Amino acid sequence: MKPTAILSEVWRNVATGTTRALACAGILTLIAAGTAVFDLTAITSLQHESRQWATSAAAIHIISGSKQIDPTTCANLTQTTGTTGGTTTNPIQAAGALKSNGEITLTAMPAAPLDAWQATPGLANVLGVGAREQTQPGVWISSQLAATLHAREGDDLPTTQGTMHISAVFPWGDDSRDQRLAYAIITPTPINAGQQWDECWATINPANPDAEDLLNTTATAIPGAAPATQTKQANTMLGTNPDLDTRYRQRTTRSMLAITPIAAFAIAIMATRARRIEIADDLHMGMPRQGILATNALETLAWTLPAILTATAITYTTARWTSGHANALTLTTIQLPALTAALIAAQIGAAIAITAIHDNQLFVFFKNRQ
Repeated sequence: MKPTAILSEVWRNVATGTTRALACAGILTLIAAGTAVFDLTAITSLQHESRQWATSAAAIHIISGSKQIDPTTCANLTQTTGTTGGTTTNPIQAAGALKSNGEITLTAMPAAPLDAWQATPGLANVLGVGAREQTQPGVWISSQLAATLHAREGDDLPTTQGTMHISAVFPWGDDSRDQRLAYAIITPTPINAGQQWDECWATINPANPDAEDLLNTTATAIPGAAPATQTKQANTMLGTNPDLDTRYRQRTTRSMLAITPIAAFAIAIMATRARRIEIADDLHMGMPRQGILATNALETLAWTLPAILTATAITYTTARWTSGHANALTLTTIQLPALTAALIAAQIGAAIAITAIHDNQLFVFFKNRQ
């Protein structure tokens, strides 16, 4: 058959409803969009857990030891690399040292002195102090203390030791996290190689036991002193390791994505078998099977492509409505392999159905027609 004849035949069959394109597209759209959105819901739930894990300070790990922590080693933990799934990563995203520096008394609160801490610059990234605020001179206070004092970034705090400028307010909720920094004043202090500090704080996300063990390398033994304590989380409310990566890869909804290509395969077979008398008649009249295959392939594409494009649009719109544009692109991309496989599966199903039909079956099909 000539290409023009094939295209003409495809157009007539689609326009007259012979291919049942509208019904097939509607069914496939519902199945594809349904499974994609269902999987999308499971993924966004894991993303919510990941954000909650990070914002609750559960990803922060601490090792303590009075004047036993090397601040330089602590700061260098962020340069450690590891391998995850064949990809080189930095398991420790931020690290900084901390040490006690007595107390500070506000002139407005003479009966309630606040703990004073010194922190190496790297602790800013652990606590969530912004890059701009890190360049400003002054002290850091928690969001809890700022709310109590009705203070904000840029304000001055009169103390018995002089006026202190608030350069940053870091988020620190009133929950199960370590509350020692909740009502304290932290002064960023450059690292002095000759000094030992009290604690090393590090952000490890996702949880990584090997990375947690690296915190032990920051401690130095001092004769006669108690050894540095083992690492602990700043907040254990959400557990020690949610293992979100494994849960993402092993989510049950992931296997459900195979429903879409399987459905496309089945719909294509049924739609083609429904026209078996027509196809057998074409073969009986001498029409080449290659021409029939080409015609049917285009007809199948005429309903699978709109269905998949519509399902993709529904998936993206749902994801954007729930989690924003950037995340919607990521979530939609995750669904694309299954959606693309549906296009291929439908073509295979249609081809198999046509291959199984022969011209000598025409009278049997005609006799058994309903």
